[in-house]
Amino acid sequence: MVQVGEQNVDFNLLYLVENNLVEVLELESLVYDHPWTEANFRGEFKRSITLALGFKHLNKILVGYCFFWVIPPDIHLLNLAVRPEYQGRGLASRFLKTMLSIGQRANVRNFFLEVRSSNTPAVNLYRSFGFTLVGRRSAYYDNGEDAYLMTLKTSSETLGNR
Repeated sequence: MVQVGEQNVDFNLLYLVENNLVEVLELESLVYDHPWTEANFRGEFKRSITLALGFKHLNKILVGYCFFWVIPPDIHLLNLAVRPEYQGRGLASRFLKTMLSIGQRANVRNFFLEVRSSNTPAVNLYRSFGFTLVGRRSAYYDNGEDAYLMTLKTSSETLGNR
């Protein structure tokens, strides 16, 4: 189980707060062609239901973040990004494992997310965690791209096995 504050040789997992906004915005613009705005992130930092986690490399550079709402019995994944040069090192999986662990402690049974229909690596990652495709949101993104709606319904027993 991954704990916030956990450290390994290279990466430290921490809670992000509004003071991290500049780093988050920089990373968002590196990863996404249609990034969230400063107002989007400020709004999420102010919501009591939002958890924002980040990985820092050697406690210096923000290399990834994950924003999600915790509204038991549901968690809704909002935004997950990993700096391009750090992709493929398992950080997105660690974010998902952490989110599932937090969900288990909060008695969450339903996990939801939207993902760009063109983002095959992300879709495959979510499927590897047991998420299933349950719908399509037409023209969900500002460029007109569709989103897949994916869910994971679970119990405390199945969460402990991920």
